[in-house]
Amino acid sequence: MAGRIPQAFIDELLSRTDVVDVVDSRVKLKKAGKNYSACCPFHNENTPSFTVSREKQFYYCFGCGASGSALKFVMEFDGLSFPDAVEKLAASVGLDVPRDQQSQDMVRQQQEQDPLYRQLSHSSDFFSRQLRQHGQRQRAVDYLKSRGLSGKAAKFFAIGYAPPGWDNLLDALGHTPGDIKQLITSGMLIEKDDGRCYDRFRDRIMFPIRDIRGRVIAFGGRVLGDEKPKYLNSPETPIFQKNKELYGLYEARKIRQKLNRLMIVEGYMDVVALAEYGIHYAVATLGTATSEHHLRRLFKMVPELIFCFDGDAAGRTAAARAMETVLPILEDGLQARFLFLPDGEDPDTLIRQEGKEAFEQRLNQSRHLPEFLFDHLKQQVDFDSLDGKARLDQLAAPLISKIPRGTLRDLMTAELEKQLGVQSRAMNKINSADDDHTPPASQNHQPAIERHPHSDNVPAWLDDDTTDTSHPYNNQTGQSGSDNSSASDSQRMVAAVERALSALIRNPALASQLDPVDFEPLTEREQLLLEVMKKLHQSPQSSSVGLLIQWIGTPFHTELTRLANHNETPVRPVLAEVGNAIKRLCARQTEREYQSLLARYQHKESRRQMSADDIKQLKTYQRQRRELTAGRGDIYLNNPHQR
Repeated sequence: MAGRIPQAFIDELLSRTDVVDVVDSRVKLKKAGKNYSACCPFHNENTPSFTVSREKQFYYCFGCGASGSALKFVMEFDGLSFPDAVEKLAASVGLDVPRDQQSQDMVRQQQEQDPLYRQLSHSSDFFSRQLRQHGQRQRAVDYLKSRGLSGKAAKFFAIGYAPPGWDNLLDALGHTPGDIKQLITSGMLIEKDDGRCYDRFRDRIMFPIRDIRGRVIAFGGRVLGDEKPKYLNSPETPIFQKNKELYGLYEARKIRQKLNRLMIVEGYMDVVALAEYGIHYAVATLGTATSEHHLRRLFKMVPELIFCFDGDAAGRTAAARAMETVLPILEDGLQARFLFLPDGEDPDTLIRQEGKEAFEQRLNQSRHLPEFLFDHLKQQVDFDSLDGKARLDQLAAPLISKIPRGTLRDLMTAELEKQLGVQSRAMNKINSADDDHTPPASQNHQPAIERHPHSDNVPAWLDDDTTDTSHPYNNQTGQSGSDNSSASDSQRMVAAVERALSALIRNPALASQLDPVDFEPLTEREQLLLEVMKKLHQSPQSSSVGLLIQWIGTPFHTELTRLANHNETPVRPVLAEVGNAIKRLCARQTEREYQSLLARYQHKESRRQMSADDIKQLKTYQRQRRELTAGRGDIYLNNPHQR
């Protein structure tokens, strides 16, 4: 019987595969220096931010953070599981996939569980038929319509109806003693002391709970009125442990989309209603608090989780518990955020009131974990007093110390000391104790390769110059002026971009004072500036810490951190530094048109062939250039034809 795929074969497969060929067969790539680029296939964009490196056998998107090897790309783009992606990639290079043999225990377990999966699948089909055919189905249909659900959503989530009565499912599926035993074991029937059985779910809307492979493993049932309990879940069975499963996770992965984040809500109806309005990345726990197992599982799929809670005191207490659960899991590159809803609202009602765009705006403005942690603790102390700040140090340090050692923990420690105004003695004490218990490293120890939590191997993208020298801007012809002039212009542009990046990173709030921009970047530095602007418009930040957290786990975090800490000048960053660079970058796109018109105008023969509109356009360009060069750092001053 088939078993696991040997790791040695996976390594061999990747060595025989070219990521450029794999991606290019699905998304048309364009050469860009040493690398290749395209508009990202995993999110909507107009300017290419998706880069593929043949040298490093790796792809990375500046916009959404998608990254990985050829195998990861096939999984994400084709929507395949890991084994299926290996099969497909192996077939493309003419390899047969070997399998390790399963143990006898695994074979026995599979033989015991397969009948349970079949009975639960039959149960789901039964409930779906009742929603369409049962004599009392209209009550259930009217309820679903009153909650804003369409038939399409009900079908996608396989929502059904368990009609009133004690033996509907029993009569439909319990044909033999073996069938009845399987239905009892799978939680669909309840066995009385005298050996008789009856249906567990009666007169309820039925929500199938599916595992990551799409198999039905349990059900949740909701009453149509105000009866108690409002929700009834399947009991735990050999194939269902409620503290390890999440409702809606299979459906979220089923949608052909790149999952960048997942939102954790409380109820099935919240998940379904959000999907109805186009938010397909919500999941719900099954009557339990979010567990560490849940979080580790979700963080293997996405780099960002958003917890959704009521805005009242109970909701904030639950959020604090969730925060403590997630802290030990927050490796660099992972983010947790907290969304607090208005009083009396839940995701189901709120999405119906304000729609997808407004709701996603709430998500984008939800609080990052560091902000929530400090705000939550400040409410417990008198922060305006010295002893209150000392108390904050004692409360915050144990929580921060739960975070794995890395950039995020260092940033949180720095933020704590910034708020205290002095070094954190509590953190120093914890760090000293940790160091005392850390065994010395072996002299022969080889440092592990640092890996992005959602990729196979993140390359050092900033260690080489990938500027495309074939680009017209970098290899200009037909322009007046000396080579020294072109070099000087280029140096001024580089300096302007550098100042803009530094200003934005040290004072991210500047981005909110500028309109969204879209220009054609010609260097990685310009690309980085564009992506920083995009991220800040999508999720505004008021401090460098918040901005840097957005970039943890990307190849650019180290460089952005260096810029954030670059304090050679005490001058506060100003908006003009950013606006000036953006204006020049946008204006550059029309520069080639201007140079072409100017070259025609300077030659008598071609000037006679110019139309009145051509002359008018040339004058417009000249006026725009004069306005642009009126500022400092003029990149055009050395052009002898500038008037």
